[in-house]
Amino acid sequence: MRKNINILTSCYTLFLILLFSSGASSGFLSELIYYLAFIVPIVIALYTVREEISDPKEYLTINVEGIKLSWPLVFPTISVTILLSYLTSLLIFTLTGKTNSIDMGDSYLLALLTHALAPAILEEALFRYVPMRLLAPYSKRGAIFISAFFFALVHHELFTIPYAFVGGLIFMAIDLATESVIPSIVIHFINNALSVSMSFAPYEPIIIFFYIWIGGLTLLSVISMFRKKDDYEMALLMISEKGEGVKFTGGMLAFAVMTLTIAVLSLL
Repeated sequence: MRKNINILTSCYTLFLILLFSSGASSGFLSELIYYLAFIVPIVIALYTVREEISDPKEYLTINVEGIKLSWPLVFPTISVTILLSYLTSLLIFTLTGKTNSIDMGDSYLLALLTHALAPAILEEALFRYVPMRLLAPYSKRGAIFISAFFFALVHHELFTIPYAFVGGLIFMAIDLATESVIPSIVIHFINNALSVSMSFAPYEPIIIFFYIWIGGLTLLSVISMFRKKDDYEMALLMISEKGEGVKFTGGMLAFAVMTLTIAVLSLL
């Protein structure tokens, strides 16, 4: 498992290098490097351990039971990420006066494609599917924590690291419980699509309506989950099976220092 953690560390470091290279470029070259930043590490990671992965699961399908288990988690997960995002932004603004803003352009449909659909597919492939294949056969608990650790830190912004970590924990737990990466792709897309929609909302009352709507669906989802609590308890038992413990490596520590330094410097 330690070897595979080191492989992940190297791949996520390569991801950051390519991501920064994309930001330093422009036009078509920037877009090309951005997508290669996801594709190249995925290919390298899976190819490197192709003969060592003993788990036959591909994690690319979902059954009916998986759908029933995962759909009530959609809006509670979104609510948690929205709340953490708001609290983090409020804290950073209070301490530094800095605010977080993302330019999504003028086209709503294009923003949905570039800021909702593409990130949902690419990020879940790199930060959920790959760790599921490399780490889950050794330790599901380890896969959950380590994937969330890297997912949070690659964002390298203090505005996003807290809720990315919590979201990463939830996404991976859902995927392992349903034995598929599809649920987290769907949840991730819905979360991003709602964020894009709210950023394009022309009036504040519409944004307030969005929050009320999400809160209402979250409440209904929690009620539905309570009715099926036995199924969720079984799922929790399954993903908390004993396996190898979480192994912290020197590479993980170096990765954390590097990304957190970038995050702090970006506020100065």
